Amino acid sequence: MRRLLTFCALVALALPAALQAATTADGTLAVKNATGVVMVNANGVVIGHADKARVTITDSDSTDGRVIVLGWESRVAIAPTKTQYLGKDMRFKLLGGDNILFIRGSGISLSAVGEGKVTLDGGNVVNDGKFSIDDGPFRGLPDALQTFSFGG
Repeated sequence: MRRLLTFCALVALALPAALQAATTADGTLAVKNATGVVMVNANGVVIGHADKARVTITDSDSTDGRVIVLGWESRVAIAPTKTQYLGKDMRFKLLGGDNILFIRGSGISLSAVGEGKVTLDGGNVVNDGKFSIDDGPFRGLPDALQTFSFGG
């Protein structure tokens, strides 16, 4: 009987937090095989790959998350909080925190979970890739710079 009461008390304490988490779900962003410009300014997680690109990451607070970039051929620190990577077959992970990811290149695929904005420009390239926001349908990249919000 004592175990049952303890279990019920724990469930009662956890229920409000679980309900709040369920009603304030993070948004999602998916980009598939894009060519052009992809800029993600988000608080959350971004994981992706680029076949050939210049990737610039601004991490204003290095203590609130982790940034990992693999496969780069050159790396330049533009400022204390901003680094640019150039290369082929690059993989990147921005794990938590508030970051800005700017990519110009081809074969860009990424997934993001959190809250933020994405700016896309496929230029006038045929088959310039697709994107989806908040589990919506995939659509082609815009032909000129356009910004979309996800999450929140």
